[in-house]
Amino acid sequence: MFEPEKRGMYGDEGQVAERVGERIGVGIEPTFFGKVMSFFALAILTAAAGTYITYTHFLHYFIQAPALMWILFIGTLGIIFTSRAWSTKYPLNRFMFATFAFITGVTAAPLVGVVAASPEGVAILSKALLASALTFSAAGLLGWTTKMNLSGMRSYLLFGLIGLIVVGIMGFFIPWGSSMERLYSGVGILLFVAFTAYEFNKLKFYPEDRYIEAALGLYLSIFNLFILILRFMMAGRD
Repeated sequence: MFEPEKRGMYGDEGQVAERVGERIGVGIEPTFFGKVMSFFALAILTAAAGTYITYTHFLHYFIQAPALMWILFIGTLGIIFTSRAWSTKYPLNRFMFATFAFITGVTAAPLVGVVAASPEGVAILSKALLASALTFSAAGLLGWTTKMNLSGMRSYLLFGLIGLIVVGIMGFFIPWGSSMERLYSGVGILLFVAFTAYEFNKLKFYPEDRYIEAALGLYLSIFNLFILILRFMMAGRD
């Protein structure tokens, strides 16, 4: 009489332990959103490292050979346009993602260096970082919480991005004044605010294996927001 009861008690405990283990396993399994934000944070840290290393050791190379910026710019475009091909292929996706973030950090170094060398440069950089974080968070919250599907914005955003890139390239060859710089930066800021809302909204519809592609979209939004806000602030000082 005693043995069956004892086995039954241990059996119940084993089942309880198994259920607890299953719950713990589910609890520690990273969600899609968690993976996206982890890689997003990794991209920011990697870009910051690229900016710091370039600014402290290699900035003079970019001053002496501005063509290097064009090479890196074309390289980043290539990585972006091929992202759907490599974003799910481990470990290539990790390497390409980290490489892209590092290169974008490198390309930001000359602008950061100019701002840092200007009067109150550190304060301007701090304000730009804060403004970028707040703007990104507000737009992201809007895109995530809205019940609307913002996928219809895609074609308009891409059209605006192409226009921004074309005008930006023209600016390298046809220098413009501070008023035009403020206009260009202001339009760019609005564009990437919309991109941020779109990218956060898009997180609801991504396949589970596209978390790196999703993180890439978020990172591009905040990176460009920071660059454009910084340019807007500097133009206002002229």
